[in-house]
Amino acid sequence: MRAALIAGFFLTLPSFAIASDFNLYPGFSDRDAFVEMTSDKGLIVEIVLRCERQGNRVKAGIMTYSKVEGLFCSSKMLCTRSAEKAADDTCGY
Repeated sequence: MRAALIAGFFLTLPSFAIASDFNLYPGFSDRDAFVEMTSDKGLIVEIVLRCERQGNRVKAGIMTYSKVEGLFCSSKMLCTRSAEKAADDTCGY
C-alpha cells in the first residue's frame, strides 16, 4: 500500500509543476506591444521584451522580476527597482 501511495505521489509531481507556471502573451493580440510575454515561475517572473522591430524581424530581450526582493534585473545582470532602467539596459538603449 505504501509503495502505491509513493508511486501515486511521484506521478502527480509533474502535473503540479506544470500547473504552477503561468504565461501571458500580450504581444499576441497587440503587434506593437513592448512586452511580448510574461511567464510567472513562482518567485520569479520572466519578461520577454520586443526591443526593436524592423519589418517582420523583432529584436527580443529577456529581463526578470523578483517578487521577494522587488527588483527588476536586466539580461546584463543590472538589478534595480525601476522597470524602465532594467528594460533600457536589456534592450541596449
